[in-house]
Amino acid sequence: MNSSLTCPHASHTCLCTRINRRRLKASCVANTNREQQSSKIAAKVKGITEVSGGKSRHFGLGRNSAEDLPVREQTDASTSKNISDLLKGLILPVGFPDSVTPDYLAYQLWAVPSHITGWMGSSLITSSLLAAVGLKAGAGTAAAGAASIRWITKDGIGALGRLLVSAGRGGTVFDEDPKRWRLIAEGFTTSGRALEIATAVFPQQFVLLAGLGNFTKAVGKGMGNPCFRIIQTHFAKNNNVGDVAAKEQVWEVVAQLIGLSLSIALLNGIDATGDPTNAVWAWAAIQTVHVALRYKSLSVIQLPTLNQKRSCALVNAHLQGQQLPDVKKGNHEEAMLAGPTSSTPSVQFGCSASRVFSGSDATQRLLSLAELYSEERYILVWKGCKGQVLLQTAACPTDSLRALWQVSAAGCLQGPKRFVLGIFW
Repeated sequence: MNSSLTCPHASHTCLCTRINRRRLKASCVANTNREQQSSKIAAKVKGITEVSGGKSRHFGLGRNSAEDLPVREQTDASTSKNISDLLKGLILPVGFPDSVTPDYLAYQLWAVPSHITGWMGSSLITSSLLAAVGLKAGAGTAAAGAASIRWITKDGIGALGRLLVSAGRGGTVFDEDPKRWRLIAEGFTTSGRALEIATAVFPQQFVLLAGLGNFTKAVGKGMGNPCFRIIQTHFAKNNNVGDVAAKEQVWEVVAQLIGLSLSIALLNGIDATGDPTNAVWAWAAIQTVHVALRYKSLSVIQLPTLNQKRSCALVNAHLQGQQLPDVKKGNHEEAMLAGPTSSTPSVQFGCSASRVFSGSDATQRLLSLAELYSEERYILVWKGCKGQVLLQTAACPTDSLRALWQVSAAGCLQGPKRFVLGIFW
């Protein structure tokens, strides 16, 4: 396949498809023997090394190679000099709107009410937790000591959740689809809050409910924070990440103050009813609105990079002779909660050689395909109706897009039902 796909939109020229990869490296030498065809192929591609998670597996001969990591630059922010600029500079990045992407303000206008409802829900939860451990009635040293032990236990269980996420290697999937994982993180956070506020109904199960709730929230926070940083970086059009992050704190603090003020009135109303379980129903209503606002705030973000879902839409439009979607349309039509393999064509990137090739002739077939794809930095294999792509160490995002284009083109030519072992172009 000698043709490559280029998007006419300037914002799509940087093909930042971020896919968690198992990488391959092929060592090629000149063929000097005139033996059987299989021996010729084996002589040209003498070996392949599969590298994954710091470990390697050799198919023949091969050596590992290192990767270069990109360096991110930062710029300094300036101060405002008059009242108008001071007010503008208080909540907006310097140089707004030219210093951020066009969707920045729309996101903030939806995110602020989302923050407000989030703080209102947190206040209700805090009140319920304190009532559950007996602090509402107030009393002696023994009660306070028991409450402290329960609270420390709850926080300790939550720390395990942060450790679980931090010790994982999910950062690359966050890079690929931050909006999806930010919404998934919101689901974890909502589940954790539900467990915590349930202590108002089952105070005798405080340690279990509050501990599991804090654990689940910690998992959500571990997912949500990296995704939020990616979104912040997206907003920093002029590499002004620090300024954008600082102004984000202003937006959040304003929302926090409004949310806490409304929470005081709400808690007074609940106390007047004499039934603390009413806080559960109030929280459920507020959290529903909160999640809806969070979804809306994420839906207005227009990421100019190509993940697997947006790449599939781009490639399909190209092969069908349709107008290529721009950044706005590509993000709008993307199914936010759908996984990368749910798109058409169905492609799995980062497959391991040991998983794709099995049997006594696995090495022979792998080296044969490596010779066939000697001018590419990937190997494509078909199993059933799904394409499986093995990427070389030197593969770049454009190679992933070329493989995706080839899978889509093969599907158009051969049909989705046909079983193909390999594509020989």
